[in-house]
Amino acid sequence: MTDLLIQNARRFPEGTPLALAVTDGRICWLGAPADAPPAARTIDAQGATLLPGFTESHLHIFLGGTALSQLNLAPVTSAAAFATALRDFAQTLPPGDFLCAYAANYELLGPGTRPDRHAIDAVIADRPVFITSTDYHAAWANTAALRLANLLHGATTPPGSEVVMAPDGTATGELREGAAMELVRRLTPTGGRDSTAMIGQEPPLPPTADQRAHDKQTILRALDYCARHGITSAVNMDGNLYQASLFTELADDLPIRVKLPMNLTEDQDAARQNALIAQAQTPAKGNLSFGMIKMFMDGVYDTWTAHVVGGYPDQPENNGPRLISPEGFALLATRADAAGLQIAVHAVGDGAVRAVLDGYEAAQQTNGPRDSRHRIEHIDTITPADLPRLRALGVMASMQPVHPPGSAGLPLEPTTTIMGRTRWPTAFPWRMIADQGTPLAFGTDWPVSPLDPLHCLHCALTRQPWAPDMPDQRLTLAEALAAYTAAGAYGMFAETDRGTLAVGQQADLILLTGDLNRLAETPNAARVTLTLCAGQQVWRG
Repeated sequence: MTDLLIQNARRFPEGTPLALAVTDGRICWLGAPADAPPAARTIDAQGATLLPGFTESHLHIFLGGTALSQLNLAPVTSAAAFATALRDFAQTLPPGDFLCAYAANYELLGPGTRPDRHAIDAVIADRPVFITSTDYHAAWANTAALRLANLLHGATTPPGSEVVMAPDGTATGELREGAAMELVRRLTPTGGRDSTAMIGQEPPLPPTADQRAHDKQTILRALDYCARHGITSAVNMDGNLYQASLFTELADDLPIRVKLPMNLTEDQDAARQNALIAQAQTPAKGNLSFGMIKMFMDGVYDTWTAHVVGGYPDQPENNGPRLISPEGFALLATRADAAGLQIAVHAVGDGAVRAVLDGYEAAQQTNGPRDSRHRIEHIDTITPADLPRLRALGVMASMQPVHPPGSAGLPLEPTTTIMGRTRWPTAFPWRMIADQGTPLAFGTDWPVSPLDPLHCLHCALTRQPWAPDMPDQRLTLAEALAAYTAAGAYGMFAETDRGTLAVGQQADLILLTGDLNRLAETPNAARVTLTLCAGQQVWRG
């Protein structure tokens, strides 16, 4: 007698009938429905497609949970729509409360524009407003928020971040990169507890018992949202000691599996770096695992903070800031690698990608080669010369099909112009990376982009070149699904446990109704109706 039998499912891509049995949280049998063993419990799939659960390889759980109660500005593309959205959302808040919004495109007020405090003031001036850009690398605050943060006349911020100033000596309201953004975000209802890990810091004030309880509920709400979308494993890309404590307390109650890296920066003192590395070496508990270090090498193109090779088209002398020095990164990478930890580094510009590869190479030369599965996150651009270095160094590519301009509702401008046409042929090069045999794992960077893996897969299948002479970087459906399942598990050192439908694998499973083969036509071609983690139902709809 098995614990669970899923009967009357369909195998992908053949569409043939399939049944699957589970015992002790693992697949113990799969085959023809007529041959299915007896089970204590049966789920009738009613012809739905059975797949391994999705692995979301790059997201921000705490930030995502926070965003679920904020205003989503992703659909806004005009000043009129912006005003309506802000005013309507303000009506749902108590008088004077902070209005927080996210996913704002840089040109959401119209082509060729950029938000500032005056544009926000024209809509709402009687309460503080904080709006995060679509990439979470910039924000805009109105005058009330700037006054509250004592920023109206500027502030000194670390290299790579900026409180943008107008010619009249006052702040425009644009805050570039995390250190500048936190000057306002720490005054919002979260107190910055959801975001300080992104810049390698802890919450500005010790959280109270009530705040800790609130934050744990925010995390659980985010993970329930993941389960709703068929995600059974997730790599959370912003970890500090505070988040580690929250997730550890929740470890036995996490509905899905979570890997939590610790975020290292070059300017942390030795004691803090030691504490973060020690935390990263903590054994797994329940559905929580560690084993990874996260770092940032640069920012993004839209704020000219991506680190590039050969300058920007309109600023050839400007290569954009590098957030870790060559010596500092080589030292941190070598140290983390020697500790047996996996490393993941945010690198958007081609110069940042090269810098990460150089550091990984230095670590390998010092420590010797091993199965490290070090990762580069994003790879918006890479030079043709550096593409083969990914495979040569055994580096994984962790990428997001919802990120290219022109995909997922994102406008082409200003990103493609700031990036420069010479970089387009190897921008977001999924096809080139897959064809050379480099492991490729997919995710969304939620809440930077919508979380739904089916929407993300649609973007991977339908992306269009930015010009007729540019290469086609699309993947097949089978390749894209593998990047969301088997390759994602490989990126978590879990390929023997998850990512495929096979006897012995953990029963992290999803059922989908609809036709996956029509995902290239519409992201609504299929939907998740059941999510199981270790054979336990974590969502059904």
